Amino acid sequence: MENTTLVKMLDIASLCVQSNSNMDSVAEVLAKTNELIPFEAATVAIDTNSEFDLRSKQQLYSLNLSPEWKEIYFNKQFYNIDPVLGALNDTDKAICWDQVDWAQRNISTEFKKLSQHYVGGCGLSMVVQGETGSTLISLVMERQKEASEGKELLEYIAPHIHGIFDRRGDFQRNRLWTPSLSKRELEVLHWAKEGKSNWDISMILSISERTVKFHFSNIFKKLEVINRSQAIVRAIYYGLIAI
Repeated sequence: MENTTLVKMLDIASLCVQSNSNMDSVAEVLAKTNELIPFEAATVAIDTNSEFDLRSKQQLYSLNLSPEWKEIYFNKQFYNIDPVLGALNDTDKAICWDQVDWAQRNISTEFKKLSQHYVGGCGLSMVVQGETGSTLISLVMERQKEASEGKELLEYIAPHIHGIFDRRGDFQRNRLWTPSLSKRELEVLHWAKEGKSNWDISMILSISERTVKFHFSNIFKKLEVINRSQAIVRAIYYGLIAI
């Protein structure tokens, strides 16, 4: 391995350790990766399950990928028949797209035509599995030769990229399926965390105590808990309120 390649690999690993899951950090890591493994477009997708399953645009971060292709891919639920995703379930290594046996997987003509049009047939993908979940990294390449040459490099880099999404930020793994709470519900939870009673919260927010109880009822349903302490713990876990 050339010394310059090794330096770039170590540089990316170091950057990953310093990065959080905010979009600008992810973009910076991918930009560095592009210097080592030249790609046309990239997709990073996360899951909270160790066995990766793509089913929502919410899981996806992409760079230079056609927005139209993303809409088509999810609207037509192509993730159920994507041969690359199917092949990744059978290995913990990176795979080049030309390794995938499309005929054996009975892929529809429509998917073949559209995927060829939007992303082409050259690429490199890998899924990293861990205790907190899994991460897919998929790179669209200009030539298959570059994909083959980048295989070992991606296998080194991918686990470091995977670790980014266990840290706080826009794309933190444990926030993937975060329940949506209203601004008022978040305020109620914040003051509950500070130890305030229903009456205290009603005074602070200038609302009735009955309204406070109504907000707690909604919070419990959304967070799937039965009391205040559970709600606070779960809200902190999801990053909805600060410790």
